[in-house]
Amino acid sequence: MTDSNNSPDADASNGCTTTNSFDDHGLVDGGVLIRETYYRLVDAGLGSFDPTERYFDQLESAFLWSYIGLTDENGIPPHVEAAIDDGRALTYEAFHEQPDADLRTDVLPAFYQQVAGFHCLYRK
Repeated sequence: MTDSNNSPDADASNGCTTTNSFDDHGLVDGGVLIRETYYRLVDAGLGSFDPTERYFDQLESAFLWSYIGLTDENGIPPHVEAAIDDGRALTYEAFHEQPDADLRTDVLPAFYQQVAGFHCLYRK
């Protein structure tokens, strides 16, 4: 993870927000990544949050496949991969002791906000 201990805020100095963080990859509204990730997890029978490393592995995988499916890229760029890794670490830290957290309204939006914030920093 980066040497930052806190979640990054969107970098307003370059016009990057968590909503449009991935517009440089053809995704104008990041909400579509949240929805696609959620439905991938539900389709895999993982619609209920489980605060384990294994569940976060599956969440990360669902996000990666959603990203690949929504962009025209061949694979995941290194700066996107780094943002996902760092966002996952902070989201795990925030939710690993919250087994009652809701996947759709709590965990996924927090995960996306972390990832998008790091992506705003790393895409420069």
